[in-house]
Amino acid sequence: MTITFGRFTDAFKPKAKIDFWSQAEKLFNEKKYAESHDAFFNYLKDDSLNNLSWKKENSRIDFELQQGSKTIHGTINENKIDAETKIAHFENLSVSFMRRLMEMNYSLYYTRFAMKDDAIYIKFDSGIEDGHPRKLYYALRELSIRADKQDDLLVDEFSALKPVDTTGEEEIPAGEKEIKYTYYKKWIEDALKRISELKTDSFSGAISYLLLDLLYKIDYLIVPEGSFENELEKISWSYFTKDNKPFEEKNREMKEAFEKLLAKPREDLLKDLYRTKATFGIANPAPHKAVIDAINSNINNVKWYVDNNYEDIAWIIFEYIAGYALFSYGLPKPDISLFHLLYNITQQDYFTALGFKEKYYDTASKKFEEKAIKDKINEIIKEGAKQFPELKFNTDNLKFDNMVSFLRSYITEIQNLNFNIP
Repeated sequence: MTITFGRFTDAFKPKAKIDFWSQAEKLFNEKKYAESHDAFFNYLKDDSLNNLSWKKENSRIDFELQQGSKTIHGTINENKIDAETKIAHFENLSVSFMRRLMEMNYSLYYTRFAMKDDAIYIKFDSGIEDGHPRKLYYALRELSIRADKQDDLLVDEFSALKPVDTTGEEEIPAGEKEIKYTYYKKWIEDALKRISELKTDSFSGAISYLLLDLLYKIDYLIVPEGSFENELEKISWSYFTKDNKPFEEKNREMKEAFEKLLAKPREDLLKDLYRTKATFGIANPAPHKAVIDAINSNINNVKWYVDNNYEDIAWIIFEYIAGYALFSYGLPKPDISLFHLLYNITQQDYFTALGFKEKYYDTASKKFEEKAIKDKINEIIKEGAKQFPELKFNTDNLKFDNMVSFLRSYITEIQNLNFNIP
């Protein structure tokens, strides 16, 4: 099954990759630049994705790396490092998009937008002696992430610009697209219907959870790219911005944003459903403590909803915790896998529709497949313990009498995980 979920992260690389980084720094300090760059690219390469390639010829290295829909091309010789990728084509120069490029250049640390012939590029260059692995990493990261995002944004905003170079996009089967569209529409409609049943003032917290959970669920499980991904990011950013707006107003804005997304033609979403490879994660790496903080910030809100017979909202809060953490942070792999399993359980029908054979929960009977869940958890912990030896998850503490009880016990065990490395 080649279906992928969530956004790529390059956080918490295994020891073998960290060793390549140490070699790259050591060799650079010894002025063995070619060997340093070789180690650097071995550090960047994700062996499971084939996201990066390079070849050496005499004193020259040519490399390509993937970031979403963009392919970044680069060369390194005895004197200089160059990297670039094409963002968009234009037929005629326009003051409006040229001004935008100038404005964006002021926000860049290592790279710059430039124009050549009839195309817009984003570029980086450096003298070889100034190209320390740390600088090179952050420069290529800035170039790659900005390129992957700005190509869609600029083309959507300025009619004078045309898309170019989408070789990084991999088409997904039409059947998978249709299932994703069906659930995308269903999840939005269900959330909006539930919100319409709640008072906007006294239930503003519940409405926020419903809308944010919807956002993160779509982002992780459906993984839209392009303009739809940008819209989801804008909704999250707007909600958490400290602008002194009351939560009722923030909820209204989120609700209106989802209504607009729902009203978009089906084809608009389908064209933004494709798979990509990446070299750099967008979310910053965060330790397990970020997960603990997210749990602590929200777990106490569950009790009131359970006590007052709003168990569906309590369910949503647990799902929100998982989605928020996956969206906001580059997490250790065991956290990612455990939160993925949580989604697999709470959204079992979606996974079944996509063709996954594993069954952890029967929606009709509301019964859990206890052995399958425990076996999967033990598999995740066993694999994770290779990097985090103190990792333990007591599956005997899980409660399977109902979904909220299960999620509470499951989240508590995640909260207590020990990621210390002795």
